[in-house]
Amino acid sequence: MTSTRRGESGFSLVEVMVALTVITTGIIGTISMVSANRAIMETSWAHARMGMIADGVMNELAVQFQRDGVLPVTAAYDFEGDPDALGLAILFTDNGYSPAASTLAVSAGASPISYISTLTLLSPSGRRMTRTRNFYKKLKTP
Repeated sequence: MTSTRRGESGFSLVEVMVALTVITTGIIGTISMVSANRAIMETSWAHARMGMIADGVMNELAVQFQRDGVLPVTAAYDFEGDPDALGLAILFTDNGYSPAASTLAVSAGASPISYISTLTLLSPSGRRMTRTRNFYKKLKTP
């Protein structure tokens, strides 16, 4: 007696295993891309926030310089004590950063009409950013 298979349709076990392997590989690749994208996005946000704080500090110094014509020369500015009432600490605390972890140094420039300010920011995650800006007095003609 011979039996014949008629009209059997479906997938074999090998075909199902290959399909599952392809799908699993695609899902794992997608998940790894999403996590890598998130890490890049968090780094970008941290860098942008640090830039915003640095620009705010430098702008406040520029306002002080334009108002008074001088800057407080200091090797390490005390943001929390704020001896010159510049109001710089609020830029840090509003953004979740600690002013104690950052340094601001203002020094007299090579000429008597210039100042150099250097701000080093340290983020809560340990990233470091340094901004330097030169301030020059406007020369007044008699």
